[in-house]
Amino acid sequence: MAEGLNLGRGPSALAVDVGGTGLKAALFDSSGDLVDAVTMPTPECDSGSGTEIVELVSDIRDEFAAGHGDHEVGAAAVVIPGIVDEESGAGIYSANLGWRDVPFRSLLAERLGLEIALAHDVRSAGLAEFEFAEAMPDDAMMVTIGTGVAAAIRAEGRLISAGGYAGEIGFTEVAVDTADGLFRGPVEHIASAAAIAKRYATRSGTAAAGSLDVLDAVHADDPVAREVFAEAVDALGAVCAQLVAVTAPEAIVFGGGLSGADELIHGVDTAMRRRLDFHRVPSIRRAALGPVAGLIGAGLLTRGRG
Repeated sequence: MAEGLNLGRGPSALAVDVGGTGLKAALFDSSGDLVDAVTMPTPECDSGSGTEIVELVSDIRDEFAAGHGDHEVGAAAVVIPGIVDEESGAGIYSANLGWRDVPFRSLLAERLGLEIALAHDVRSAGLAEFEFAEAMPDDAMMVTIGTGVAAAIRAEGRLISAGGYAGEIGFTEVAVDTADGLFRGPVEHIASAAAIAKRYATRSGTAAAGSLDVLDAVHADDPVAREVFAEAVDALGAVCAQLVAVTAPEAIVFGGGLSGADELIHGVDTAMRRRLDFHRVPSIRRAALGPVAGLIGAGLLTRGRG
């Protein structure tokens, strides 16, 4: 958790960030300080009903209660991937976790006996970055590279949700020259963490547990890893150029494990600028809060911010 970060006063709160492969949860006290945090794999959601998530959040609340009985949870926020309608409290669709039209907010409220804030994981991460990062302009975007690729959009100081459909940029088509020929398709099929690992394994014949393995191979001067990574970066630059043309952000912030790589930040900036002309050119930045941005954003939701 970011050192010295404080949510502000409110009830003791449970914040949960459900990712495509991993889940983070934190307990905050009434002054807004972190009390405890846990991480674990996201459960398999074979039922499509979201029951596995609801039960796990309940178990985490009980675990925190057993260890920190002096901090009774009075508010909770859960942020999830996919298409999320914050107004209705529903998970509309998650390609990676398999649910469709799940009323998560009401299910969680019934199970925990609390008012629940439900939001999209990347919009939650964007909320935290836009709140706590220094010199963040009113027109900004946060792009997170994970199991998929998604964005949080802030226009004139306001987060855009559009019924939960805004920011699903992973399905934006890009055209990129690759060692296998022209790639034309959704950006997340070439530039998500999962796609980078899969493309490297297919092309090299060497298994990669994840995109960070490919980045390690880049640093070891593996030529196939360098090709695959450069193609992903070029694709991200292409989609950033499209975002600039549509929403004109002054800053685009990258989150996810790969955002720590200088090769990504500098490469995306170069690839984007090559495609722009008269546009307002944004700065390309890495997320200040790192992998806990979504969790911090969930905490902010328990304070009525967002």
